[in-house]
Amino acid sequence: MSTTVAGVGVEAVEYQQETGIVRTQFDQEKTPASMAVIATLADVMGVDPVELKSLHSTVDPEALNALVRVRDGMNGDIHSTFSHEGHTITVYSYGVVTVTPGHEPAANKYGRNVGK
Repeated sequence: MSTTVAGVGVEAVEYQQETGIVRTQFDQEKTPASMAVIATLADVMGVDPVELKSLHSTVDPEALNALVRVRDGMNGDIHSTFSHEGHTITVYSYGVVTVTPGHEPAANKYGRNVGK
């Protein structure tokens, strides 16, 4: 089943009302991860995607697309977590984006977030 989120075709969208987390499943052959992130975030915030800050201000969209496309069943899935527009965003290599409103991602062992 396909649906549209902020004008971008995705496979499915799930809204967890109690936590505010939105989970979008997308087909990486048709939709780059960075585009799925912007579409999901715009939907969560109730704005047009062009009203959001550029994703470049947080993470390199091309690098994000390349990172999560490298899926190796032998080594498990890859994911990247970063903060953008006051939301924690996690992109998984199996074609899922989660957006958690109003949270910052956990810092890594060096005290920095994963984004830029």
